[in-house]
Amino acid sequence: MPDIAIWLTIGIALIMIGFLVILIGTIYSSSKKDQTQKSEVGGVIMIGPIPIIFGNSWRAAKIAIILAIILITLAIVFMLIGRIAF
Repeated sequence: MPDIAIWLTIGIALIMIGFLVILIGTIYSSSKKDQTQKSEVGGVIMIGPIPIIFGNSWRAAKIAIILAIILITLAIVFMLIGRIAF
């Protein structure tokens, strides 16, 4: 079984890669010459099993609802796998 330091390093590396992807995407989208596109924003904040869904359009909110359902399903599956494994 790998040492906890390896898992910690992998986790921190994944977080840093995520930040870099978001930063590069933001810089790329702001440097486009054509700024006439309408942007839609939506998201899900999971506090335990309770999702908080937000969006500035109905389309973005629907996508956030689908993401919330997927996240809740994954959480339940992982909890059941953890209960069976131990």
